[in-house]
Amino acid sequence: MFPFTTNLTLPKLIEASKRLSTKGDTQVSENNLFYLNIDDAYIHQLFPLLEDKRIQKPAYFGAKSAGAHITIMYPEEYKKIQRQDLQQEHKFLIKKLVSAEIGAKTYYVLLIESPSLLSLRRKYNLPDLLNFKGYSIGFHITLGVKT
Repeated sequence: MFPFTTNLTLPKLIEASKRLSTKGDTQVSENNLFYLNIDDAYIHQLFPLLEDKRIQKPAYFGAKSAGAHITIMYPEEYKKIQRQDLQQEHKFLIKKLVSAEIGAKTYYVLLIESPSLLSLRRKYNLPDLLNFKGYSIGFHITLGVKT
């Protein structure tokens, strides 16, 4: 199942995103989230440009938190990651800004494209799309959440 998404037009946010680094390195968290660690500026600089005071920053900061990231494999999908796949640099391309309704929440995300991250999922025999709470979703950077 795919979430209901809406394309958003926020030129200032898109322009600001183009000034940020489009690469990161692979890491795995204690709870088995396999992700691409990216510049926290994606959230700290872009979140305020969402223009809706009801949207909150994602709870990605603090002890044992991933910070800004692109999920490669959710804990529910987790497979043992080979050592050579950790601390590896990958690049990505920002495609567009959308909102996605999943359950009682609306997520504000930058959809991204990354052939190398897609190859990594395929290497571990996972489908091209991530499985988030029963929804099939592409690679993305979550900028904010509204309940």
